[in-house]
Amino acid sequence: MPSAAMPAAALTCLQLLLLLSAADCRPHTWDQDRFQLEAVKKEILERLGMPAPPAARRQLDQESIRRAQRLYRQRAAELAGNWSREEEEEEEAVPRSRRLHRLTPTLLRWPDIPEGHEDPQGHRDAQGHREALGPYRYHLLLSRTADFHRQLRVVQAELKLLQRPLSPPGASVPPRVTISTLRGAEGTPQLLRSQELRPDSRSLDLTAAIQPWAEGPEAALRLELEFNTDISAALATSGGDTLVLEVETLEKAPRAARRARGLEEECGRSEGKCCLKSLKVSFQDIGWSDWVIAPNSYYMRFCEGSCPHNYKPASMHAQIKSRVHSLSKAAPPPCCVPAGYDPMVLMHLDSEGRLVSSLFEDMLVTRCHCA
Repeated sequence: MPSAAMPAAALTCLQLLLLLSAADCRPHTWDQDRFQLEAVKKEILERLGMPAPPAARRQLDQESIRRAQRLYRQRAAELAGNWSREEEEEEEAVPRSRRLHRLTPTLLRWPDIPEGHEDPQGHRDAQGHREALGPYRYHLLLSRTADFHRQLRVVQAELKLLQRPLSPPGASVPPRVTISTLRGAEGTPQLLRSQELRPDSRSLDLTAAIQPWAEGPEAALRLELEFNTDISAALATSGGDTLVLEVETLEKAPRAARRARGLEEECGRSEGKCCLKSLKVSFQDIGWSDWVIAPNSYYMRFCEGSCPHNYKPASMHAQIKSRVHSLSKAAPPPCCVPAGYDPMVLMHLDSEGRLVSSLFEDMLVTRCHCA
């Protein structure tokens, strides 16, 4: 065979191999939702081994439905736990970014004794308020905000407390503060730390208090700040300013949030290339609410779009396949197909009317690639 014919012969053989191994990746006709829903219904019934939806032989009572829904949530939580363990290393590899939060706590002098009332030691000033004999206690109250949510890694937390220094350098008694957390309904103080303040200090380091709170379940943080000197005149709020707590964090989006954002945004920026699309399937809308107990609905996801050269290649084979297609249209291009799945549990009645749960390991597509 002449040497000039060798490349053409090799190309023909490669085309034949690719044709034999190619999947049918003709564009899906997803224009009408009813075709998609019919496909979903037929596939679910086939996987459950049912020729048709089961006829409801008896109406489930509300207690049975609630029990089934609790079992569904338990199974779903177990699946979520498995995902977390499997992807722990992936989560740790996600880069974190630094962010500064400016929070506004509330600072209250304690106790706030009404006029004409004595404190427990019997002291009062001319207006009937407690005399400034010390210790000088304040309660600091802080609530979460939409931005300052859980799962944040706190690096530094600094309370901009004072508008001027507490005392001049060389003072005989250095200023000191004791920080306690207030626990329970009665606000029982638990010592966190006691520290000496620099005479020129205008802020208070609350990192040790903010770190565990930011990672915990409590919606609000309550602290008791006890000073050995009167700070009322030096407080930032005494000049009409708002008290500010600056918290620096290292943040990463939770896996679920990143995934949800990816599902929502991927096809919006893909310009017709291979991406993940979704369609909400309501079991009530398709007439299955009488035998599918939970969930009420789910998002069916599917892969769609073109696969140009070197776009999300699943393998070297996909890259070669794309290259051959660019040389000869007789060879098929790579197809946009699922690259990963999440499991889904379905709580439903079987053909005998019994309440059962079925696990679909590969029902929820999580990402797409070109293969």
